[in-house]
Amino acid sequence: MDIIESSYILLDIVFLFVKYCSSTNIYNLYVYYGIISVISHVKDDYMDKLKTIKIEEIKGITKVMINHLHNHNIYTVSDLLFYFPYRYENYEVINLNRAENNEKVTVVGEVITEPVFYYYRANRSRLTFSVLINDLVIKVVAFNRDFLRNKIHKKMHVTITGKFEKAKGQIVAQKLTLKPLESDKIEAVYSLKNLHKTYFQNVIRKALDQYAHLIEDELPLPLIKKYRLIPSRDLFTFVHFPVNNEQIRQVMRRVKYEELLKFQLKMLYLKSREHKYLLKQPKSYDEKLVTKFIEKLPFQLTNDQIKVTNDILFDLKQNYQMNRIVQGDVGSGKTVVAIIALYANYLSKYQGCLMAPTEILAEQHLKSLKERFDNSDLVIEILTSSITGKTRLDILKRLENGEIDIIVGTHALISEGVNFNNLGLTIIDEQHRFGVNQRKVLLDKGKNCDALFLSATPIPRTLALTAFGDMDVSSIKEMPKGRKIVKTYLIKSRLEQRVVQFIDQIISEKQQVYIITPLIEESEKMDLENALDVYEKYKAYFKDKYQVGLLHGKMTNDEKEKVMKAFASNEINILVSTTVVEVGVNVLNATLMVIIDAHRFGLAQLHQLRGRVGRSDKQSFCILVSDYEQDKTKERLEILTKVNNGFEISEADLRLRGPGDFFGSRQSGLPEFKMADLVNDFAILEVARDDAEMLIKTNEIFTNPEYFALKYYLEQELIDNNELFN
Repeated sequence: MDIIESSYILLDIVFLFVKYCSSTNIYNLYVYYGIISVISHVKDDYMDKLKTIKIEEIKGITKVMINHLHNHNIYTVSDLLFYFPYRYENYEVINLNRAENNEKVTVVGEVITEPVFYYYRANRSRLTFSVLINDLVIKVVAFNRDFLRNKIHKKMHVTITGKFEKAKGQIVAQKLTLKPLESDKIEAVYSLKNLHKTYFQNVIRKALDQYAHLIEDELPLPLIKKYRLIPSRDLFTFVHFPVNNEQIRQVMRRVKYEELLKFQLKMLYLKSREHKYLLKQPKSYDEKLVTKFIEKLPFQLTNDQIKVTNDILFDLKQNYQMNRIVQGDVGSGKTVVAIIALYANYLSKYQGCLMAPTEILAEQHLKSLKERFDNSDLVIEILTSSITGKTRLDILKRLENGEIDIIVGTHALISEGVNFNNLGLTIIDEQHRFGVNQRKVLLDKGKNCDALFLSATPIPRTLALTAFGDMDVSSIKEMPKGRKIVKTYLIKSRLEQRVVQFIDQIISEKQQVYIITPLIEESEKMDLENALDVYEKYKAYFKDKYQVGLLHGKMTNDEKEKVMKAFASNEINILVSTTVVEVGVNVLNATLMVIIDAHRFGLAQLHQLRGRVGRSDKQSFCILVSDYEQDKTKERLEILTKVNNGFEISEADLRLRGPGDFFGSRQSGLPEFKMADLVNDFAILEVARDDAEMLIKTNEIFTNPEYFALKYYLEQELIDNNELFN
């Protein structure tokens, strides 16, 4: 056994020691610095030496350049080399006969007409001439190139880069060079402020000349050979100074795989460590009573609900803490699965809690729980910020004494003074609405209690496994029987009067309506409907006939709760709202949603909004209003008129818009990759995940010296992000 392996056995002992020490914070401090010391002494061979060399040590670098680099957060040679281009300009000469319409091309041609130059507006000019490219005569159009008017002549060869308008037989030039291209050229494009690319690349060349021999590979040789990846020394040359497209392709393959492998390693390591170190007493309950409870439900569970319920019940009986997320569409039945989990937890003689982002949603959960446990001895209470005085003190006292079995609440549950007697299960609804630290505060109120998270944002499995890599993921895709599909229509704003008539018809049938807008107040920059204007307009439409309410994010929590409760009790017939209504309103009587300027929303968000209607056996409708004419936007919105499955919509949204902010305030969520894309690179992602899983499960990353550079990266990441003891 060598010194490195011994040090990691020591780390495992330290983990267990800290876990069971009473003064955790003090010991964490000592152990934290102890681990840094161990790693720094033992693992010098695996540390990126370039991270320790300041840019000031690069030969020939000027003070002005040093200041420029510091302004770009470049302080070390490693920072410099990893400052990758964000795109490449490709000037590879192509055969114009094979080019597509509106494709960006680079061609070399012989000038066959004298240029024509004229001003078509003040300080706006146009230069045109024709060139012969192979057997094609192509017109070249260049704007604002005054300096070239007397430099282009017949029979000279020029290189043109620009958009090829095939139907017109012309190229609109973006770049004109008054000589043929000597060789195919690819230029790296960086995000630089007040710094010329040529000077920046000169510094990179100097750094590579001086320190290339210190570049070490974090990827182990077996993986480099397995996938035929370029080594790091070639990587930095190819990424900054590519000479052809093949080199860029090799850079992409290497960087994408390495980024995704490292992220997967971190997520899977955190998950395996949680299972290994967060030990608990297995929960023991009468399975027959749970089965009987399920059989007495007024509806039959779907196959997905049964599978997810079995996953949760299995987790409760294990000797490690459950850390599971259940994702599914609005109305897919996540709540009843959570209720079954709370019942099994209660039978195991533990307390349970359910935290929701809004008071009205917490009250809805309270109502559901009391309905399900109507004829039982369970004591269920609610705790929100509006519960104060003696009532609050009484709840806190009974909770600490163990007289309350299940408590439902909002952020009030994580406030000081809220103590449990024996918390065994924590459920967090709409988990992305809470920050990592908020969730942790609630979990820490129990001793390694099981954690269940609910999310109404369905995410494709590959992305879910990545985003929630430190959790077990369960999905409910099947909707309960009898649920009617929300009929969705895409219309122009000129049909507004027909919408008004339809709203009148819906309300005359004793049902309610949502009207959603993207803005609160009028914006000079955007010609969009806004909540205040729409509110006033519909008040005027239905004056003295229907009650119109207004809801937006600038209102106080108390004001929002008041409006939402009035709508829930049918005191308000039409609720004009921004997207704050996306979560927390469950009004079975609402059967119509009108979304104005629908093109301003993502598909997943539109689907979430649409989920506010269609929650009963009544037929519901969603009308998307948009005058946007762009083909891709219309295609995106039309998906909603054809598809109701949230997972399919989520996949379409990811393809069209990218991952976006699916995970709210999840602080350790998706990283900023330099080149990898979680949607388009899903094939690489799955390969990287399989490799990471193998390295963690077989312990090869911890025992095989070839993988110690990756192991060092992993531990250093956890220290830098303060996740060793989270």
